[in-house]
This record gives sequence, C-alpha cells and structure tokens, in this order.
Amino acid sequence: MNGKERRKYKRTKKPYTIRFRVKQFEGDETIPTGWDMVAVKDLSAGGAFFICTCNKSLEVGSLLDLKIDVSTATPTINCVGKVIRSDKLLSPSVFCIAIEFTEIDEKEKEMINTTIEEVSE
Repeated sequence: MNGKERRKYKRTKKPYTIRFRVKQFEGDETIPTGWDMVAVKDLSAGGAFFICTCNKSLEVGSLLDLKIDVSTATPTINCVGKVIRSDKLLSPSVFCIAIEFTEIDEKEKEMINTTIEEVSE
C-alpha cells in the first residue's frame, strides 16, 4: 500500500447528526421502531461510520432508513443505507457501525460533497 487515498468520495470527521431505524418493508407485520439518533464519526457521499448504543443488533446486511442533517440551510437527506461492518465494543450494547448508502439521490450526494468541501477549506 502506497498511502494513496482509495476512497471514491471525500469524507469528513466533523460530527453530523443521523437518525436511523431498521427499514420497514411493505407487508412487514412488525411494529415500526422509533428513530435512534447518533453523531456520525465519519461521513461521505458514499456512506457513514458511527458508534451506536442500542439494544438491537445491527447485523451486516441490515438495511436502515436514514435522515441526515448536514446543514441548517439544506433539507434533511432521506436515504437508505446497508450495514457493511458491525463491531461490538467492550459493552454488549455498544457497536461501531459502517454503512454504505444504497438508495440516495445524486442531488443529495452532491449536497453532502459540497458540505464536506466547505468544511475542509
């Protein structure tokens, strides 16, 4: 490895708020769960990383409905992400979660990129 950045999108470690819940599907008989709120540790137009204190296990492959607030001047981004990594920390209810956005508009990806570029300057 030569130290060159291999990620497709710029990312920021500035904390942003994400609300999430396990995605509900049509015909799903389970009662919808409320929204959990976390501060993102790492955000890009391709995905996010956060530490979650929750009682429910977020397994790799789980789909999450997401609401992301990147700025008070822009609307909330509503998208879907897939858990690509879920590591349990020392406590049984604390997880490090990495998600990849799977359903997000190009306009919303651009909004995240623009915000990250403004923060980086």
